[in-house]
Amino acid sequence: MLQLNKINLIGLLAAITIIALLIISITVPWWSLVVGDNLVEAKVSPVNTYFNFVGDSFTIPLIWALNIASIISMTAGGITMLIYSIKPEEAYSKRLLDFAYKKPLYSVVFFLGGLFATTFLVKSLFGFEVPLLGSITSVMPVDMTQGATVSILMTAGFIWPFWIAIAAAALCIVAKFYHKKITVSPETTSKQTTQ
Repeated sequence: MLQLNKINLIGLLAAITIIALLIISITVPWWSLVVGDNLVEAKVSPVNTYFNFVGDSFTIPLIWALNIASIISMTAGGITMLIYSIKPEEAYSKRLLDFAYKKPLYSVVFFLGGLFATTFLVKSLFGFEVPLLGSITSVMPVDMTQGATVSILMTAGFIWPFWIAIAAAALCIVAKFYHKKITVSPETTSKQTTQ
């Protein structure tokens, strides 16, 4: 029978958050970009990326493969965190925690790094700005528009699952620190109180 005081409740909450985030992120993106009046649309999360160009959706095979890898990684992290949280005092639990707590953090860091790199590359290669957050009117380079001046409104923003991802990463880090508190042995505690 499980003893409630022997469960890492923060880790359990982190595991539930990771699994919920994974399920939500399949249909709801973390970040969205709309160019013009829905001329181009990008809805991006580590587990599902959707592009739409003038009503036609398409997938980039490399990004699709990265989405699958992210699904596997987040699923493994969530399940491992769940197993660890229920039995944090087992001999193998520390290794499970060390494996699992990094997964949401890596997802957030790589996701943000990918967004920053993509916007930097678009500016470097094509010469126009793409916002990470908010709206801008970007002027297309004249060599892309055959000498005409074309300005396009672009709107981008982070969507609520992104903030759940940050919460999941924070909960996992807190669970890592909380692990030390719940794995203190009774002998160590009694020695500290007698001194």
